[in-house]
Amino acid sequence: MWPNKTACQAPVAQRLAEAAGLLGLGVFAFGYIGGRAIANIGLGLLLLAFLLQLPRCHRFLRRDPLVLLGLAWMGYILALASWANWRDPDTGQYSALTETWSFAFIPLVALATRGNSRRVLGVLLLALGGLMFRLVRDLNFDGGAWLRYDAFALGGGRNLGVLFIDVGILGCITLLTCLFGRSWPPVRRFTAIVAIGACVVLLVYAWVQARSRLSLIGLPLCLVLLFVLRRRTLPHNHRTVRALYVALLLGMALGVATYWSEIAAELIKDGATWRALISGRLDAVEIDATGYRIHMWQLAHSYWIAHPLTGVGPSVSHLLASDPQRPFLAGFNQFHNSYVELLLRTGLIGATFYLSAALLVVHAAVQATRTGAMPRALGDFLLVSFLIYALLCTANSILFFQQGWHFLVLFGGLAYGYRWRPVVTPPPTRP
Repeated sequence: MWPNKTACQAPVAQRLAEAAGLLGLGVFAFGYIGGRAIANIGLGLLLLAFLLQLPRCHRFLRRDPLVLLGLAWMGYILALASWANWRDPDTGQYSALTETWSFAFIPLVALATRGNSRRVLGVLLLALGGLMFRLVRDLNFDGGAWLRYDAFALGGGRNLGVLFIDVGILGCITLLTCLFGRSWPPVRRFTAIVAIGACVVLLVYAWVQARSRLSLIGLPLCLVLLFVLRRRTLPHNHRTVRALYVALLLGMALGVATYWSEIAAELIKDGATWRALISGRLDAVEIDATGYRIHMWQLAHSYWIAHPLTGVGPSVSHLLASDPQRPFLAGFNQFHNSYVELLLRTGLIGATFYLSAALLVVHAAVQATRTGAMPRALGDFLLVSFLIYALLCTANSILFFQQGWHFLVLFGGLAYGYRWRPVVTPPPTRP
């Protein structure tokens, strides 16, 4: 736990660090969707707040396992980038440092929240506000479809946009189920329910328009899992909450049925490639959406196997144009699978680092939930959101694509912050 603040910081430094941390949190949470430059400004402010904490709190921070792991990871990747740049100059190795470091920035968010659930809720609401702002900006009023999410969504690639849409729906459902259990004044609660309900309607419409195959299958399953987990803490009027989930699933089914022709075409468009894969004939893989991925993964394997422990370096997009037998891959800038690209960039050593970081964050969240420090609704939401992230990473290099790594930093930081919640000193007892 975080040490007592009076023993850790001078009052002026504390106020300055808290102000920079809160501002950084707000900017980062609101801007990390479709606004990479804005989100990076937020990260810069969070880094400033972190540095302001160091003079008096370095003893605590230098004992934290995730801080130590992150520092070791940053040093390792910097050395790996230097080696890769020496071996293959002009391949942009140093330009890929921040996205590869990714989880090393989790302590910046954790330090700014430190298990303060009201602060965490505010950050999540700001992130939802940024998501809805970006989505409303995408609306078209020219007589055609309101959203045209064929290739791009929310200011980035469609597959990255799908992640934000899916997690936004999960978050809204969690908020709605919690609102039904609140003893707020009727007008306030009704206004909040209507506002969040409107967000759900718009997000479900965006989910249908994006027509992501993995999302169309994975999101309903994750919603069912979220409902099962939330049954542990459902409010007394849980029948209303059940009706809410049923209405949501029916609404999603109606949306899919309305656009079934387009969705069906998306689901079956790579039939020849799937038949070739099932029969084991990799040489017969077509050049389509699935076929591109198979060719990318074969190319990645051919490079990774030469350096299985270290990978080939933080930047790998130039490799897609290096195979004369696959000239059709030259137009891509990612390998469309986070796990494949993680091994290609950093090898088995890098995968071990990432797995260790994931275990530390999950352990912190589980411990906080068991002790009651983290609300169970938040724990369930973070868990299911991570499963969505892990699922979508199998079809896209979300971890390294645009600002996809910001997702890990924000949500991982919110979870790990509960490990650093302040020590509550009990008042002295009178004799």
